[in-house]
Amino acid sequence: MGQGPVAVTRQEFLTPPEFRDRESTYHPSARVGGARVELVRAGAETRLGACYQQIPLKVLPPFALDREPAALLYLINLTAGLLDGDAHLIEVAARPGTRAVVTGQSATRVHPALASFCTQQWNVAVEDDACLVVLPGPAIPYKGCRYYQRGRAELAPSARLLWGDIWLAGRYDREGPLAERFVFDRIVQDFECRRAGRLVYRDRFRWDGPWSAEEVGWYFGGQLAAGSLFVGGPLPAALPQPDPAVRRAVFPLDTGEACVRWVGHPTAVTADLVRVAFRLAAGWTGGPDAPPWLSSAELAPNHWFSALPAGR
Repeated sequence: MGQGPVAVTRQEFLTPPEFRDRESTYHPSARVGGARVELVRAGAETRLGACYQQIPLKVLPPFALDREPAALLYLINLTAGLLDGDAHLIEVAARPGTRAVVTGQSATRVHPALASFCTQQWNVAVEDDACLVVLPGPAIPYKGCRYYQRGRAELAPSARLLWGDIWLAGRYDREGPLAERFVFDRIVQDFECRRAGRLVYRDRFRWDGPWSAEEVGWYFGGQLAAGSLFVGGPLPAALPQPDPAVRRAVFPLDTGEACVRWVGHPTAVTADLVRVAFRLAAGWTGGPDAPPWLSSAELAPNHWFSALPAGR
């Protein structure tokens, strides 16, 4: 699980070829933060084991909610989002028997780049009989931003992982000359998952903006949001029916894993992705009739990942 209570420095971050000419010249520890988190089983609960946090990231101890099989762990960014030159390193180790949702407290605002780029890089290890849902939070790319998101996951043979990404058009409610729909500079996303050392999934893309209407149609189906869920475990015979405001496609992999994609309205894409993720996790840990994770009345419905009321 990394180096434990040792400061995260810029040397630990990988720079992709697309940003080699944009490497930060800041001090090795400047604008760099992160968290190294170990999740352990204590009786029927999932709790923190070893933990290191470095501002601007802050780790809240896992919430153990009544009647919920999974703990809820927040990673809090204490700033306004990801600024030019920012780098966050997040390492999560889920030990045997743990059940947890790891998420950000809100959408990630990716601010304009002046000279460099910002990055968030994840290393996740899920051990046997552990089930982990990782929802970094919707990404909102501001005008002229440059962003590199990197994820690496290592799964034991019986581990279960759900990793969900949601990409928004930008500050899409603005109109006229202030509109910021698809006017980012460049976004690079790179996610890999291995099970017992074998590569089972890789998803990498590079988006160069700003986009034309034709490019929005090609990448987002003419919509304002796209979502992707990596399913590190078996799929049921059928998923819940999607919201009419989204289009959803399921891509089973020959390894037993799967990828699910969405395009549609931001609210509907977010709700449907989260609904599918929590239902799959519940099926794996409690059987086909188990209620979705985090669906009890203990959690107020004001979180970005809250399910919408029935009929909405």
